[in-house]
Amino acid sequence: MDNYIEQIIKKNPDAKQRLYFVGAVFVTMLGVAAMLFYDMSVGIMVLAAGAFLIYFAKNAQSMEYEYVFVNADCDIARISNKQNRKEMFSIKGGDVQKVLLYNSQQFQNELEANGNLIIKDFTSGDKTKQDDWYMFMTNDNGKTVAVGLELNDKTKTYVETYYKNKSNIAGVNSSFR
Repeated sequence: MDNYIEQIIKKNPDAKQRLYFVGAVFVTMLGVAAMLFYDMSVGIMVLAAGAFLIYFAKNAQSMEYEYVFVNADCDIARISNKQNRKEMFSIKGGDVQKVLLYNSQQFQNELEANGNLIIKDFTSGDKTKQDDWYMFMTNDNGKTVAVGLELNDKTKTYVETYYKNKSNIAGVNSSFR
């Protein structure tokens, strides 16, 4: 029987998404100004384009990550606007070398030792929650990848169960407590 756990993390909008939204509002304001001071038909077209951009910019800011753990494997998906789901990455339990706290000295050592380390961030981006960010050091097509996940207490316990017995994982038990 497979063991299963699922967790959803709401992603905070990044600077690029916020800038896109501000730009859309600016285009909308230009449309209103064009309607009032230039030409009504041009203003309506620019206003409509701005409203269209605001709609998509707002939807782009509504993003979540879903982690689905089945035994030692994890599938990560991005959910946009609570309806569009896209598979982002899969972690195979057998490929995981280490699970490290993001703020740990062990992870900093990994960053320094491996200049070609690829980092895939699937956390909320909330800096106040960095103590819950864990980096899964894994192999992906011959390259070392650090996959960042933000784990709640229930998921931490689940992950600890599946990764504590791996002899090649350093310090998992101490990093989960």
